[in-house]
Amino acid sequence: MRLIDFWNLTIKVIRMANFRDIIVFDFETGGANPYTCQPTQIAAVAIHARKLELQPGGVFNSEMRPIIDDEKAIEAGVAPLEDKALEITRKTRSELAKAPMPKTVWKKFSKFCEQYNWKKTPYYAPIAAGYNINGYDMPIVERMCQQYGPIDEKKGRQKIFNPIFTIDVMQHIYCWFENNQDVTGYSMDYMRDYFGMGSQSKENAHDALQDVKDTANLMIKFLKLQRSLLKKVKFEKAFADGNVYV
Repeated sequence: MRLIDFWNLTIKVIRMANFRDIIVFDFETGGANPYTCQPTQIAAVAIHARKLELQPGGVFNSEMRPIIDDEKAIEAGVAPLEDKALEITRKTRSELAKAPMPKTVWKKFSKFCEQYNWKKTPYYAPIAAGYNINGYDMPIVERMCQQYGPIDEKKGRQKIFNPIFTIDVMQHIYCWFENNQDVTGYSMDYMRDYFGMGSQSKENAHDALQDVKDTANLMIKFLKLQRSLLKKVKFEKAFADGNVYV
């Protein structure tokens, strides 16, 4: 192989490969509405996007102190804590009152994510991943960034994560299983049972760190499968013969 051919091939591979690391994260909150709920915990794991392995030191986990008093929460423009949500996450008001302040936690989380932005630009920021993050967690990220930063001043939006790509594992699984009649649900608890995750997973369900680990394992399993299949299926010019579906 000529040197120039090798160089062109290398450039092509670089362009195709995902050089943005993946941050799988999860909030536990005191309510169901992502636009008004108060976060009570955030956890994350950083995944090396090429190796699909946990990055060294790539674990973040912290509780966050909500506004405990209902009237003060309403005055601040957020929803009061809901008993049902606290029951699910097994957290008490007295415990949460001792948690670190949200601004402190968010600054630490932002710094955690920043170390995986290897070019320190928005488009090389890590890719956000999680379970139903598009419907729930990403709106909370946007709220936290609007309140505590960091914000892309030109775009007026969060700049912790890549502004284009996300990996919503729930949506990802749906695309694989949408015609599988054996699958009757898409909640994280259902997936724990379906994939036979261990007793520790079930016992610690709805702890943000456990949820993140389980989500990361599901994501890695499907990404490895995709990468394996990609070597066997040709997509380039697949419709060049005019044989389309609609």
